[in-house]
Amino acid sequence: MGENKRIAKNTGFLYVRMLLVMAVSLYTSRVVLQALGVVDYGIYNVVGGVVAMLSFLNNCAGAATSRYLTFSLGNPDKYDYNKVFSTAFFVHLGIAFFIVLLAETIGLWYVYNKMVIPPDRLNAALWVFHISVLTIFVSFTQVPYNASLISHERMKIYAYVGLYEAFAKLMVAYLLTISPLDKLKLYAVLLFLVTLSLSVFYRWYCVKSFGAKCRIHKATDKKMYKELLSYSGWDLIGNFGGIARAQGVNLILNLFFGPAVNAARAVAYQVESATIHFVNNFLQSVRPVIIKHYAASEIKRMLNLMYGSCRLGMFLFSCLAIPIILESDYILKLWLVNPPAYASIFLKLVLTEYLIVPINRCMIIGIHATGDVKRLNIYGGSKVFIELPLIYILLKLGMGPEMAFIILILGSWLINIVNIWVLKKNIAELSYKEMYVNVILKSLLIILIPTLCAYGISQIKVLYPFVRLILVCVVYWVTLVPMAYKFALSREMKVRIRNIIRTKLPFRK
Repeated sequence: MGENKRIAKNTGFLYVRMLLVMAVSLYTSRVVLQALGVVDYGIYNVVGGVVAMLSFLNNCAGAATSRYLTFSLGNPDKYDYNKVFSTAFFVHLGIAFFIVLLAETIGLWYVYNKMVIPPDRLNAALWVFHISVLTIFVSFTQVPYNASLISHERMKIYAYVGLYEAFAKLMVAYLLTISPLDKLKLYAVLLFLVTLSLSVFYRWYCVKSFGAKCRIHKATDKKMYKELLSYSGWDLIGNFGGIARAQGVNLILNLFFGPAVNAARAVAYQVESATIHFVNNFLQSVRPVIIKHYAASEIKRMLNLMYGSCRLGMFLFSCLAIPIILESDYILKLWLVNPPAYASIFLKLVLTEYLIVPINRCMIIGIHATGDVKRLNIYGGSKVFIELPLIYILLKLGMGPEMAFIILILGSWLINIVNIWVLKKNIAELSYKEMYVNVILKSLLIILIPTLCAYGISQIKVLYPFVRLILVCVVYWVTLVPMAYKFALSREMKVRIRNIIRTKLPFRK
């Protein structure tokens, strides 16, 4: 199967999964919010966030595992797949025990002494905390298996398992509505059981499908440990920055405004998570291909794929983000009936920040392919030490909670410049003009015109709200597609699209 067909097929599997998972997840979130209530929903997100802050170590080693496993497929003479897999498993196992120790000491102290939690819900919050620690332990040792699926481009399995996960969480939401037990405690336990069942399946599938490659053997190669830990060590800074950025803002908001604002933030990021999956599924498909091109020294093909992926990723995200920004008030009321205060403004700001994220993530894939994560993480990860103190000071001075998100927007857009510079340091063939003019600037201009057209429709208040939402979406999409085709696609890609239309559509002779 050709590279483009393989990417398209894998992306197709992931998008079918995403659409169904998104629909089920958004409905599930509504049921869970109503079942738990605003305070308990906020408690779950902020307490679970304390544990998530400690999981950044796992993300570091996970990125290293994914990179080396994929590299071993593109250049098997350099790395042995099973040696990388086994070494990565023991690295993650060690990290898992270390994180449990940190969580049950420092993390537990923070929950007891610093978090704003109603006294009558402290016992339930501690229950959630301990279950979250157990959940992360299971997830840590799962990373090598997930990385194996990605490196082998088995996206169809992700599609099937994603459907199971979505409907399992739907069942969790249903059980919350009928159970007489403490709903917050029950929610944490049921989500842990879902995670455990996914972990068991992934391990069974990898061993069955990839055989000896994914069987754990004694790992004693000190050089391999050194490479993985060195790569992970530099990635530690960037991942710590990312987790500290997300959860640090959550904790600061909790200190100044309490659990209700945490609930509003959680709602905004729930929508963001569903929306960014629209891009992540595509990037998941191109990630192993980009790394394999670099491993095979096919730099031109790698860069062309990255340029196209940046453009397409930005357009895909905007297709959902812009209509949601324009109609956020109605969408939240339709979804949640009574959304928490600040949820709408938080959602608008989060989606604005994430417009640049597809390009940032594509650059990060390229940098990971080169293996030079040192500069990436030193510059990218250190910005959190500016953002969080600045947010704290501004909120202390009496600014509203939305100011925190404005600071995050500025940080995300500025770090894109750093990511492009780091990649240029490693790949001289990268063109600044192509990235800044033909990718970023041109993509923003292409997005601007459909946005203005859709904004005009959103201001017609006499329309029935649901009809207006549909019109906003349709106008944006119908305006964006021809503009993207004319001004953003390469001549080669246009020829391929026309050939597909001529040969595949039944009414064409």
